[in-house]
Amino acid sequence: MIRLARCLQVFLILALLAGCAPRPQTSAWLVRYDIENPAEVTAACQAARAAKLDTLLVQARGRGDAFYRSDIAPRPEPPAAVAPDFDPLAATLTACAPVPVQAWLNVFFLWGDTTRPASPRHPVNLMPQAVLRDDDGRPLTDYSGEERARAWVEGIYADPASEEYRRLFVRVVEELVDRYPVAGIHLDFVRYPGPGFGQSGVLGARFREQWGLDPRLIPTPLLTADLTSWLAGDMEPGDRVLTTAGLLWAAARAQAVTDLVRAVHEALAGTGRPLTLSAAVLADRARAYRNNGQDWLDWSEDGIIDALYPMTYFGGLDRVGGQLRDLALTLRPDNPVRLWAGLGAYLKKPAGIGAEAAMAAELGLDGVSLFSLGHLLAKPQGPGPYFAALRSAMGPRRPRPAPV
Repeated sequence: MIRLARCLQVFLILALLAGCAPRPQTSAWLVRYDIENPAEVTAACQAARAAKLDTLLVQARGRGDAFYRSDIAPRPEPPAAVAPDFDPLAATLTACAPVPVQAWLNVFFLWGDTTRPASPRHPVNLMPQAVLRDDDGRPLTDYSGEERARAWVEGIYADPASEEYRRLFVRVVEELVDRYPVAGIHLDFVRYPGPGFGQSGVLGARFREQWGLDPRLIPTPLLTADLTSWLAGDMEPGDRVLTTAGLLWAAARAQAVTDLVRAVHEALAGTGRPLTLSAAVLADRARAYRNNGQDWLDWSEDGIIDALYPMTYFGGLDRVGGQLRDLALTLRPDNPVRLWAGLGAYLKKPAGIGAEAAMAAELGLDGVSLFSLGHLLAKPQGPGPYFAALRSAMGPRRPRPAPV
């Protein structure tokens, strides 16, 4: 009888502790085209408040422009339809309160159309020397739509190695946080578009000067099999030299991107306000580093980022669950960086999103973020079923597993 009583006590204590464990937080991205007028802002903010979101990521910079009042960045150009006297970011901050709003800024992605922007203040026109070039030296502004599609590049990018552009972007951030009471800055497209870019630019010139090797001669991208053979020491000498050079080149590109993240971190720290710096990142860490120069694990371990939103949008529960499991094992349990699961709600049904969110909670992730609120508002039943699925599916957040 005494043993039974003790077992019941233990069971009740465990149940109480489980009930006290925090649940993952919830968030959503809100694309700039869904805040172009007061009616859209009202609808989005009503949905955000009804869902009791912990964070709303509102796109304020999409294509080198400003969906807010700026003396640095130009106003949006067509096909955006923002009235000259309307401030989408200010309206969203007011209408969505008390939901915290982070200003979502596309970093290096500047333009998606084949017709150049008209504004002389747009970075493409203001500093054409900062436009990213391919390994033949052609700037992306010279690419046709067909060439972009063949190169798997979304549009025109700024060169991450351009110190001039990085300074401009930091000025954009400083102006925005000085003028608007945002909860933080959310970075997107903070990467190279792919492996075949940057070799002929300023970074390539520095690399040639430092190492005496033209990075255009280095096979890209680095392959996992190559790295395994390189680590084992069983490569032919010539292949080993090229693979070593490839590793050095990957590190140089990653450093250029990291320098931008660090500069933004320092700018926010200089405000004296508790501003969050977060970033949407590619979920496959190794490929993000090798192909895109995005070393988000280094950002987290170096303390220059507060939250990461890996984009695990595509595929079924097996694929997304595998990505979430890898992510949970990547950061050490004592790493203070908050890890959010970015889920592709625009592609899936509520039940599927609920299952993915439940797995995120089970794996100890800090939150889930849905892409995107505007897409859900456009669905026949609206966003309600998706947020209901999150609430019913997610139990208490378990401790993040230790890396093996």
